[in-house]
Amino acid sequence: MPSDLLGVRVEEERDALLKSPPRRRLAPEPEAPSVPVASDDTRRTPSPSKDGAAPSAPPSGEEPRASRDDRTPHVAAQTPDHVGRARAYDELEASASGGLDPASLRDAASKYSIDEQTLVPAPLPYDVPNGVRLLCTAIEGPDGGDDLRDALARACERFIDALPTGWIVHRNPPTSYHSTVFHTGHPTDPRPPKDAYDLAFEVREATQLVGGTRPVPVEVDRVVIASSGVLLALLTHPGGGESPVDGLRARCRQRWPGAPRRQATHVMHVSLCRVLRAEPQCDGARWGRVLAVAREVSAEVAGMRATLGTAWHVQEKTQMTCGDEEAGCVVKRLRLGKDLE
Repeated sequence: MPSDLLGVRVEEERDALLKSPPRRRLAPEPEAPSVPVASDDTRRTPSPSKDGAAPSAPPSGEEPRASRDDRTPHVAAQTPDHVGRARAYDELEASASGGLDPASLRDAASKYSIDEQTLVPAPLPYDVPNGVRLLCTAIEGPDGGDDLRDALARACERFIDALPTGWIVHRNPPTSYHSTVFHTGHPTDPRPPKDAYDLAFEVREATQLVGGTRPVPVEVDRVVIASSGVLLALLTHPGGGESPVDGLRARCRQRWPGAPRRQATHVMHVSLCRVLRAEPQCDGARWGRVLAVAREVSAEVAGMRATLGTAWHVQEKTQMTCGDEEAGCVVKRLRLGKDLE
């Protein structure tokens, strides 16, 4: 089969399949899952190093990436997402109190080509073409989504301005801001589709799942810099409680039982930027000032609310660029709650 079926022509195949009757009726949203779910490794219990400085690496943020340290997270994986969310966020915020983790920065930097003259990083393509795909909620829309996106972009720029001169940072374009729901192919476990029809069916099933899920109300809990170097906006359900995202994740696991084990749990996070190189080193009082700026920008956006009405099915072509169409991502926009109207 021609390879371009996995690119442009698959859109035609997929659209035709989406018009056909569904293979099975979507069940109503279930309660929060009670079965164990795998950790996405977005957080670690902070543990000082021998010199008391750099803690162990928490999230990658974009879609949480691999780590050789696959310890069980402090919040038990079987804890319902909305129950474990607050504690996970506390751990994320505490993770960078002693500085950034050099090993995490080196691992992230290896996924980019860095021009040593301009210090501009460019993400590298994945080794397995089309092996990384995911479903996520887009930070956009008329019900506060656009305002939230723009406010987070301003917070990101202010944080970057506070970093020491010479540090290398990759900014995610605001138009790519998203919160991961589920991976059908993960960077640590790529799952390329068998053919264009297999991919089209996956998008069709994602459309059904999203169409049967209510639009997602979100509130900014806080903005934090994690020890992995990722600046994260952490979202929660307004007033606490279960988010429609929690139920959507449960149904994704039911629909794709053979999907990668490493999945997002507990957190609803938006990756804003990523530190790739922290030279000259910054610690002590200087790092304290960076953390102070992070707290300031967090205070500016904390409590902002929006209702997100769009989900994306993304084929991620280059590393850590989910939703960035200029970087080659193939994005299919899906409307939340369409089948509930």
